[in-house]
Parts: sequence; structure tokens; C-alpha cells
Amino acid sequence: LTRASGLSAGGVVELERYGLLSGRVVAGTTYYDEEAFTVATAAAGFAAHGIEPRHLRMYKTAADREGDLYEQVVTPLLKQRNPQARTRAVADLAELARLGQRLRASLLRVALREHTGG
Repeated sequence: LTRASGLSAGGVVELERYGLLSGRVVAGTTYYDEEAFTVATAAAGFAAHGIEPRHLRMYKTAADREGDLYEQVVTPLLKQRNPQARTRAVADLAELARLGQRLRASLLRVALREHTGG
């Protein structure tokens, strides 16, 4: 992960410390998935601008809260025993994630515009 992302081993440890990524230990070796790679490369990019892992914790907190909200929406579907309900829940989660991404991006553009006078 360090070679692929450009982070130091200490950077990976810091991301783990702040709950931003975690690996799976198998036979004494830690393995990371694709999402961990995405987090690590983004963190490396932020680090290039002086933003440390502790500053990135807000993203984890926001994602957890957003996930909790979406869980409330789809839980009734997941409690149903038919496969169609589960399929719909997965589709609904994907749609909610897309909508959340669009909303966050738009709100960030507005906030940056206010800071840059644009």
C-alpha cells in the first residue's frame, strides 16, 4: 500500500489510527483492499498540501453519519424475506450514495466560491 499510494508506513499507521483505513491480517501480513488504496492515495494527495490524517477524520465522521441515515431508509426492505426487496435495497443504497455525492460536490463548490469571491 505504501508503494502504490505514495504514503509512508507512518502515514498508513496514522490513517489506521484515525479509523480512515484498515487492513485484514492473514498469516501475519496485512492486506488492504481497493477502498483502502483509494483512501491512501487521496490522503497522499492531501498530505502534499499539508493536510494531515487527523484533518481527514471529518470525512470518516460524515460518511458514517450518512451511512447511518441511508441504513434507516433501507432497513425495512432488508427485513423483508423476499429477494426483490433486497435487490431494491441495494439499488436504493446506490442511488442514495450517488445523490449524496452530487449534493456534497455542489455544496463544496458553493462554499469554495464564497471563499474565492467567484
